[in-house]
Amino acid sequence: MTMAGHDRSSLRKVRLYGVLIGLLGLMMLPFYAMFSSTLKPESEIFAAPATLVPSDPSVQAYLQVWTQTDVLLWVGNSFIISVGTVVLTLLLAIPAAYSCARNDFVGKRTFLLSVLVVQMFAPVVLIVGLFDVISQMGLFNTYLAVIVPAAAFTLPFNVWMLYGYFKTIPVALEESARIDGASQLQILTKIVLPLTKPALVASVTYTFLYAWNRLLFVLTFLTDSAKYNIPRGVFSMVGALQTDWRMMLTVSVIGIIPLLILFAFLEEYIVAGMTAGAVKE
Repeated sequence: MTMAGHDRSSLRKVRLYGVLIGLLGLMMLPFYAMFSSTLKPESEIFAAPATLVPSDPSVQAYLQVWTQTDVLLWVGNSFIISVGTVVLTLLLAIPAAYSCARNDFVGKRTFLLSVLVVQMFAPVVLIVGLFDVISQMGLFNTYLAVIVPAAAFTLPFNVWMLYGYFKTIPVALEESARIDGASQLQILTKIVLPLTKPALVASVTYTFLYAWNRLLFVLTFLTDSAKYNIPRGVFSMVGALQTDWRMMLTVSVIGIIPLLILFAFLEEYIVAGMTAGAVKE
C-alpha cells in the first residue's frame, strides 16, 4: 500500500471511530444523566443550566432507597414475572415454531402471518378486554395475571425467530437419529434444541427484558403491593403533591443493573441469535 493509500485508510478509520463514539455517546447520554442525577442533591437535579457532573456527589439516595423502600422485593417480583414469562413463552413458541419448520400443512402461511397480527396492537388498546379475560380466569392479583399477557405479546417474535432458526438445521440429522431409534421428543430435546442455543438465548433475553419493563399489566392486574415489580415500585413513588425524583431515578438505576449483568453474560449468544439466517452460504 502506498503512503497516500495508507493515509486515506487511516482517515476512514478515524471518521468511522468518530461516528461510532458519537453514536455511543448519544445513546448512553440518558443513562448517564439518570445515574448522575442519583448522586446530586434534589436542588441540583433541576438546576439551570443542567450539570453533567455532580458538584457534590453523594450516595445518600441509595441509602434512602435501601432503608425506606421495598426495592429488593420489587427486584424479586420482577425476576418472578420475567422468568415465568420466559418459561411460558418458550413452552408455546418451541413446539409451534418447530412444527411449522418441519411440516407443510394447509394454512401454514396464514397461521404464521396471523401470529404477527398480535404485534400490530399496542397492549393499552387491548387492556380492557384483557382485564375481563383475566378476571374471568380468576387470575386477578396473581403473578399469572401479568405473565400470561406478557407471554402472549412476546410469542409472535419468538415463534418467527425460532422458526427461521429451525429451518437452518439439516433434516438429515433428525432422520439419522430417527433411524437409530430416537423418539420425536428425544430428537427435539437432544439434537435440535442444543443446536438452537443462540436463538434460544436471544429469545430468552428479549422476553426477559420485555417482561422486566412492563408497567401497564402490573398497574392494571395487580393491587397487592407485595407483588409490585420495579416499574410499578417506581410509579408508586409518585406523590399527589410531591415526588422524590432522586429516589425514583435511584430505583430505576438499581433496576437496570440485573439487565446489564444478564446482557454481559449472554452478549455473544444474543448477537449470534439475532443475526442467524441473515447470510446465505
